[in-house]
Amino acid sequence: MAIRHFETSVSLIAILLLLSGCSIFSRNQPGEKVIVDPLIERNKAWRKQVEAGNLALQDGDLTGALEAYQAALTIKPKTSQIQFQIAKLYFQHGAYEKARDAFAATVTLDPKNMDARNSLGYIYEQLNNYEAAAQVYENTLKVEPHNLYALNHLGLAYKQLGRVDDAERVLRKAVEVDPKSARPDSKNLRNYLALIYLEKGDIGEAIAEFRESIRLFPKDIWSRQNLASLYEAHGRYYEAQLQYHKILEIDPQNLLAPTRLQALAQLDRSVSVSIEVAPVDLIDVDIEAVIAAAPDAADYPDADAIILLNQFSHEVTPSGKSRYTTHQVVKILTERGVQNYDDIAIPHTPKAQYITVNIARTITPDGSVIEPPEEAFNDVTPPGLLAYNLYSDSMWRVISMPALKPGVCIEYQVTLEDAGAESVGSTSWFWGGYSFQSTDPTLQSAYALRVPKETDFKWKTIHCQLNPQILHEEETSTYLWTHGETPALKTEYNMPATNDIVPRLSYSSVESWDAVYNWYRETAKDRYTVDQAIEETVEELTADLLTEDDKIRAIYHFVASQIRYVGIELGQGAYQPTPADQVLRVRYGDCKDKTTLMISMLDLVGVEAFPVMLNPAPYQRINLEIPSLGQFSHLIAAIPRGDGYYIWLDPTADTCSYGDLPVRNRGRTGFILRNERGEFVDIPISTPESNQLIVDTEIVLTEDGTVQGTMRVDTLGQYNIEARLEYKQVPPSAWKDTLAVGLSKQFPGVRVDSVQISDLADLNVPVQLNIAFTAENYAEPIDNRLVFPLPSDEFSDYAEIFAAAERQHLLDLSYPMQMKKTIQIMLPEGWTATFPQDVRLENRFAR
Repeated sequence: MAIRHFETSVSLIAILLLLSGCSIFSRNQPGEKVIVDPLIERNKAWRKQVEAGNLALQDGDLTGALEAYQAALTIKPKTSQIQFQIAKLYFQHGAYEKARDAFAATVTLDPKNMDARNSLGYIYEQLNNYEAAAQVYENTLKVEPHNLYALNHLGLAYKQLGRVDDAERVLRKAVEVDPKSARPDSKNLRNYLALIYLEKGDIGEAIAEFRESIRLFPKDIWSRQNLASLYEAHGRYYEAQLQYHKILEIDPQNLLAPTRLQALAQLDRSVSVSIEVAPVDLIDVDIEAVIAAAPDAADYPDADAIILLNQFSHEVTPSGKSRYTTHQVVKILTERGVQNYDDIAIPHTPKAQYITVNIARTITPDGSVIEPPEEAFNDVTPPGLLAYNLYSDSMWRVISMPALKPGVCIEYQVTLEDAGAESVGSTSWFWGGYSFQSTDPTLQSAYALRVPKETDFKWKTIHCQLNPQILHEEETSTYLWTHGETPALKTEYNMPATNDIVPRLSYSSVESWDAVYNWYRETAKDRYTVDQAIEETVEELTADLLTEDDKIRAIYHFVASQIRYVGIELGQGAYQPTPADQVLRVRYGDCKDKTTLMISMLDLVGVEAFPVMLNPAPYQRINLEIPSLGQFSHLIAAIPRGDGYYIWLDPTADTCSYGDLPVRNRGRTGFILRNERGEFVDIPISTPESNQLIVDTEIVLTEDGTVQGTMRVDTLGQYNIEARLEYKQVPPSAWKDTLAVGLSKQFPGVRVDSVQISDLADLNVPVQLNIAFTAENYAEPIDNRLVFPLPSDEFSDYAEIFAAAERQHLLDLSYPMQMKKTIQIMLPEGWTATFPQDVRLENRFAR
């Protein structure tokens, strides 16, 4: 029985071991053969080579690493990561052909390895095989359509192949993927686009892209160097100098910038006249007699200068060309007068006009005449263009007048002539205007207009009654308006725009406003181009929106905030809008371009909008009696809503929310270009309730005079527009300091502890600020009391407006507004407040 039990137990143990997967091995006996698994040995050998390669790589031994990885690849030929490492090592060695083959093998083994794909494309670029590079990047984008590296380098490959339109297309796709170039692969995206536009000869667009690159990366030297070089090449020396100076601020060791600055300083920028333009002599004046009779400073004790003669002549030739001559004689009375007249600037358009300085001289009290040297005549870019995203044909011919000091007289005469007739459709129109008053007293002024006989035009004088002398000759008619002495225009705070108060002349040969309407409709008729990209954008913006109003809002906000304002006013682009599909593709445009795009997008959701021509403040108001294109400088859109009501949209106002309109457009007359006709509509002035500033302040006062406060600021309308604009220009890191400066008027020595500002990029949300602050020793202790100045400094800015006992001009407060401000003050426990007596003022102006 014992033996049987033992046998049974052994059998059970054997079964359990078998079922549990266990094995019992005994020590090998001498002479027994060891079984080796070849797969395990192969893996051991592979790992050994990989580890050797990794170690060599860590030690910087690229050759050793390459040999080890190649040995590993011999063991396991289909290991994509090792193949990738070998490819990278070949590239580091400069063995581009071998690297190419290794990267290609990696892609074959692992088609989803985007780094290998892009590296293969780059190798082809280095080998100047741009056709193969383009094919690689195209295949990469089939796998990963938003791969930024592939998009950028495909654009460059297309450029090398001369396929510039394709290059622009894929680079614009990259902009859509990363509009702010926030990812490393996009750092040079705008520079690449600029190079494409240079290749296409689109200089304005190239400058716009370089400037955008600089805006995104202010310390990028390469962008600035290329932009400066481009400015130089097109005679924009002033802008080039600005860029070179900025380069030196960023990199004082830069070698190019000082070299170019020195070259520009030595450059003979005196103007070489290729065509001499004779003056338009329509007014006969004895200049020597005018100078001899000039009054002294004692006769005009408040003046810095006296304009002895101010005259302008405009001749329209039978071919439709215009010639203009401005002629002025000025006596300088003070040092301020010297500063005002040391540089005379005459606007002109070099590509469209010839210009000649006929006379430029300084006459001293003893009768000596000093003429400016050749280097005193220069063409420069108007400074105003640099403050905006504008690139224009416009230039200034600047004359630096010599030997200026109080008591001298200066005389200059400049003539411009059209290089060709400025035809609009089949008609050559002309128009113009002149102001007979300036901030200096003027003794005599005249305006002469000569036109071919029987030429029809309309004219009107504003704020004065002048009738022209008319001289009819065999082929021409000359009209002469003369104005006697006018006092200096007195400037005051918040006075109306100058053009609304000075005596002026306006004239135009445009026969009717219908002609203006027909001209613009014809000019813009093929510009409302809708492509698939616009359709997809509108669909994306409005997919989840149910009401028409919400769809209008979404489209307007998109165009206003996502399409940058860039004005490229070159040639025909100065008045003809860019096609809508192109505006969306490049993501920028001027008022005409942005309005055209917005109207096209609104049409896709069934909303009919019309372009509106206007002249915003502070420019002169539209004179309905003088039809003229020259009266307009801006374009917005209007959506009719019945009973004379319109929704007004200005897509250039990137901080203006839907439903609002910038104050510069309010109260102006707009020319709405409807389907069948044009009509004038007064754009309504906003109500006070629509422009609100609401400030709620809570202050805790401590016994030592310290205040701790919170302030909540809510904005509506124009306040919302201005606050969004102001704080978008201030980096968040500087918000505290910026607000502390503003609050210091109410709380001297204030410290801003925290700031929260609503999302400035979201036009649907009005700007709101929440501020916490501390002002130590704000209340002054006197005996057992604290003198607490009420923090109400909101109206101090208006004090200067009403400082004078009386005003000469009407008061212009810009727009109706409503301010609601509350202050709650928590006193220390046990303290009470004593208030001054209430004061109530009421008069015909305010209460």
